[in-house]
Amino acid sequence: MDEHFHILLPTDVFPPEAGGAGWSTHALARALQRRGHRVTALVPRRGPPGQRRERVADVPVVEVGYNAPRLPFVQNYYRFELLWPLLRNSIVAEALRERELAVIVHAQHAQTIPAAVLAGRELNLPVVATVRDAWPWHYFATGLLADRLPFDRQTPATVWLDLIGRLGPLRGTLAAPAIPYILQHVRQRSALLAQADAIVAVSNYMSRRLRPIVPAERLHVIPNLIDVGAAERTANQRSLVAPAEPFVLYVGKLERNKGAQLLPQILVATRRAGVEPPLLVLAGNGVLASTLEQELRTAGLRHQLLQGWTDHDEVLRLMQRAEVVVFPSGWGEPLSRVILEASAVGACIAAMATGGTRDIVIHGESGVLVGEADQLGIALAELLTTPTLRERLRAGARRIATERFAEEVVVAQMENLYRQVHTGRAMEAQR
Repeated sequence: MDEHFHILLPTDVFPPEAGGAGWSTHALARALQRRGHRVTALVPRRGPPGQRRERVADVPVVEVGYNAPRLPFVQNYYRFELLWPLLRNSIVAEALRERELAVIVHAQHAQTIPAAVLAGRELNLPVVATVRDAWPWHYFATGLLADRLPFDRQTPATVWLDLIGRLGPLRGTLAAPAIPYILQHVRQRSALLAQADAIVAVSNYMSRRLRPIVPAERLHVIPNLIDVGAAERTANQRSLVAPAEPFVLYVGKLERNKGAQLLPQILVATRRAGVEPPLLVLAGNGVLASTLEQELRTAGLRHQLLQGWTDHDEVLRLMQRAEVVVFPSGWGEPLSRVILEASAVGACIAAMATGGTRDIVIHGESGVLVGEADQLGIALAELLTTPTLRERLRAGARRIATERFAEEVVVAQMENLYRQVHTGRAMEAQR
């Protein structure tokens, strides 16, 4: 591709301390740089107002500081409605600095997409919006009622039940006056999303969920990408944290929507199937950490918790060395970075069949997919006792990662989309 752009990437989260969404944005930024594009990430940071320029993991970053009081719902108003104009101004200023290349704004998440749309409207810039979780239809962005049960859309009744489930009966009832704001907020951000020139769903599942919200002709399915070669090279290096003995691995937040609370049940089911579980390594943190450790101890299940954010490269090495990577996520996973990276390094994956996970894991070919925790424990028992099956699934995972999600495959799709929206805006300007 001969035409190069300056891609502005407004993103709620970005490395070094970031989950899958932040690392997916970083992977896109680095891939675009390698193709000759100029990339600048714009990242809101809670703290002193003002801008700070730095380079994070080889990507130029403009941090946009903002204040937000730590009060329920009030802080979200500061993090969203009051932040959008501030971030819009930063995007506009960054676009006006560019004198050589055409600018495309590619926003990534709930905080930044509305601001990007406002900036695009002001300067007549093309705006692409990638949706990586349930924020267009769910205030808490999980699409789950109290982080437990999936539900399609928020109504006053479901919001009230959600608040009670998350905060408890007393605090949830006291929060009920915020329901009109919650519903209005979700309507506002979904309406702004629908005004983007192109909306990228990262999986077929996300595309289905977005169809009632955004114009069908603007909706595109382009997955998160992975540099398969780089991931493999990193995974092959010596690990400083991997246990010397066989282990199964959980990577992710220790929270309910990720299914972390199911790990004791899964391993007990493995034991009931006649296989004593090996050491469980937990690479992640979250509100369930202490409770989960206590439940694992009570069940007599050996485990090792790697505190805090485990180094990203070490996670890749752990994935490759694990007997099985267990992925019990119960929410509608848009397209899990954990599973993408596990596939790229040839891990053996056992996962819940939720959301976009089906786009990555083909049951019996590139991993194992099941519907509930006990089934996952039984599948884990079979994998642990069948080395040939594990090796076949490892090879299948590498193949799927290379064919569908490799950097060179996905970034070409994204460049085609950039050309489309750039041409479309140019034609509109000539009318």
